[in-house]
Amino acid sequence: MFRNFFISIIFCTIILFNNSFSQEPNHLQKNTNNLSSFRMQGFIGFFHNSPGTIYGGWGWPYGELIQTAFNFGENAILNSAGYTGYTFQDNLTSSCTIWDLNKVYGILIGPSEKGAVNQPADTALFQPFSSFPGMIQGAHRFSELSKIYPQIQGVIIDDFYSNYPKYLTLAQLQEIKDALLGKSIDANGNVDDSSVATTPNLKLYIVVYATGSQLYMVDPNVLKIIDGVNLWCYSQNIDYTNYANNVNIVEKNYPGKEIIGGLYISAGLNQMTPQSIQSLYQTEINLYDQGNISDVLTFAAIWLTQQYITQSRWDSLAIPPLLDTVYYPYLGEASGKIIDGQTNIPIQNALVTVQRYTNSGPITIAEKYTASTGAYDFGAWAGKDSLINYRVKVEDSSYATQYMNVQLQAGQNIDLPDIKLDAITGINSDIGNIPSSYKLKQNYPNPFNPSTTISYSMPKEANVVLKVFNYLGQEVSTLVNKIQAAGNYNITFNADSMPSGVYFYSLRSGGFTQVKKMLLLK
Repeated sequence: MFRNFFISIIFCTIILFNNSFSQEPNHLQKNTNNLSSFRMQGFIGFFHNSPGTIYGGWGWPYGELIQTAFNFGENAILNSAGYTGYTFQDNLTSSCTIWDLNKVYGILIGPSEKGAVNQPADTALFQPFSSFPGMIQGAHRFSELSKIYPQIQGVIIDDFYSNYPKYLTLAQLQEIKDALLGKSIDANGNVDDSSVATTPNLKLYIVVYATGSQLYMVDPNVLKIIDGVNLWCYSQNIDYTNYANNVNIVEKNYPGKEIIGGLYISAGLNQMTPQSIQSLYQTEINLYDQGNISDVLTFAAIWLTQQYITQSRWDSLAIPPLLDTVYYPYLGEASGKIIDGQTNIPIQNALVTVQRYTNSGPITIAEKYTASTGAYDFGAWAGKDSLINYRVKVEDSSYATQYMNVQLQAGQNIDLPDIKLDAITGINSDIGNIPSSYKLKQNYPNPFNPSTTISYSMPKEANVVLKVFNYLGQEVSTLVNKIQAAGNYNITFNADSMPSGVYFYSLRSGGFTQVKKMLLLK
């Protein structure tokens, strides 16, 4: 993807040599707290953002920063020191803080595009190598950064089949996945697959082109490693009308895998026609509405800027009036606050995850921390013919996890009720006496009101997930979700905000799973 991109960049630079990116960095300091109320973000994003500006028209201001103008809700960032005018750090921090996007993906490039599978010296957290950045190191980088910026959802390997298996082996692909999951990596770039995954929810995607045999080049061993596909119509001007059918082929050949849509805006030597671009936007928006794809990434923002295309090209694309018709009117926004259930004090840095259930299972729509006021907001697709159900999940290590179901209203910002978190009164541990096996004990007292103690034993260090479900099997609380040392543990579950009834609690760790029943009587 990048080789042709660079050729086109050179071509357009020759034509438009009098234009250059503004060196004024003020857009990085711009307060955009109200951005989400303008166009309301959503599931479209840029596969490479740009500090360029737009021509305007159709009611859009002239000369506005492209991210501010489109206010897309996602961004995919190349694992490189800088690209299309942004440094890696500026792009990432702006995406996750100033613009407060819903989601961010990393992009890894292999040897076919002047990347490296393993580059041991490429270790600086916010400054990847500009030449031959490491794929393993990049995966590890985004894993570590996701602990700071929860918007990071995973990484996309660009031009996957140009690298696999010629330059990238199956074992190396597994190392990339393990590095992404937060397993330990040594100074030589070797990943310890037996170590604990510290970011187990991050996902690995591969770029697949809807051209030639790539739709059918399915290695069962690759399917065991990857989580999804980023589908692009490489011969877009010819094949764009077949995109929906190609999605169906991917669903069949990559069963259960998430699909991220993609479309090209490219100009220069690989100029895409306005017809193909407008048609694909409409097709992919419809596919998202139906739950077939999880996102739409646009390659690339630079091809919509004054610095790299002409006014006539911008006018012929007519993307603003198209999106003002088929996309923005169907977005809605929700705002809420997370507070302590006992003191009503706002909770800062609680993790808010918004999910939608689709054909490939639950898809994360937005993930971010609460502000110092406990506030959070997200903008998403409200639906065309029917409303879409979202589930808001709130986590904090000092509180039991809470959930809320939400339906957005198109064109509106709705105020959600405050989500009150119940404090976990304490986890007591005894790690001096190492148990010989896993064990989940019956809670005591049982029946209980409103609190009870759950005890369990761990024979080795591992990630522990202890959850509570209601009688319908719906998760109502996550009591533990972290790495714990071998030992015996007691945790107090407070059900003060829950109704009387039968509940189940489940312990999962190191391949061990056990469920027990308890009764809340008020």
